[in-house]
Amino acid sequence: MKSKVYIYGLCNVFYDGYYILGLKEVYDNFEFNISKFPSFNQGTFAVIIEDNNKVKNIIIDSRDSNEIDTNWLEWCDIYGKINYGIEKICENDKDKIIAIGPSFGIKIWNFFNTLFYLFLNFFRFKNTILNKREFIANYWRQYKRFRIDVYTPSISSKNGVFFISSIWKKEVRTNKNRALFIESCKSSLNISFEGGFAARVNGHNLGYDDLVFSKKIPLNVYIEKMKKSAIAFNTPAVLSCHGWKLAEFLALGKAIITTSHSNELPKNLLNYEHVIYANNREEIQLAIEELISDRNLKSKLEFNSRKYFEKYLAPKVVIQKLIEDKN
Repeated sequence: MKSKVYIYGLCNVFYDGYYILGLKEVYDNFEFNISKFPSFNQGTFAVIIEDNNKVKNIIIDSRDSNEIDTNWLEWCDIYGKINYGIEKICENDKDKIIAIGPSFGIKIWNFFNTLFYLFLNFFRFKNTILNKREFIANYWRQYKRFRIDVYTPSISSKNGVFFISSIWKKEVRTNKNRALFIESCKSSLNISFEGGFAARVNGHNLGYDDLVFSKKIPLNVYIEKMKKSAIAFNTPAVLSCHGWKLAEFLALGKAIITTSHSNELPKNLLNYEHVIYANNREEIQLAIEELISDRNLKSKLEFNSRKYFEKYLAPKVVIQKLIEDKN
């Protein structure tokens, strides 16, 4: 496509590298820029697409909150929102806002290109970067992730389950749901379980010390163990958001047990078609036993979860939806 794409130069390349990759897959070239944009806050992911004398302004809001930024909304033509709480949107603004579903952190540049874009953008925009340490750190965090082609399905175990997750200080429901899954796996005679909660840095594990997993798991080991795990478990995380785990599990083609979602998705995940919904101890235990005993059901969910990712969540697909929808 013979178009020119401008990405707001103070964006967060760690959180929004996913969408930079999508832009790279759709367009021939792009550049980081701030002069064409309003004075957005650091971390804003804003895009201007100039195509055949037409200009389209796009915002992608990857924040955990389901709040809509009114300044972003006023500026843009299309507002892509991960955590889309439709009940909070004014009727006049609904046509602008699209639920794009969850994403996750990926590597988009090799070491050389990471340094190139870091130094280029830092020195070009340094007078407007308020948090220089964070700006630099996000380029390095991006590089420490894995490329998206690592997140592909693999043959999973028949009854081996791996699960590890954080304990959040303020997310009581998230912690409780994760604890229910861990306890259910540990109590099942049909499962070989590894994992638990990752210990909090301050040692205050909010009463879940018995469920803490003592080992530190590097990202590469985590991904390999998740690929082999018979089951994945998802529950909304900080501020009831769609966490990275949901998108990762779908990309990996996992058989997913999940509690109900608090925010919209680009297309509903169907019960016993894409995932199994379970919202209490009994439902979680039943779902675990069903997936372990019914290989056909497990295989169906694995196949359909990956297909859902490819159809609705892949970076290129998200960008295409934003640029093609509601023109």
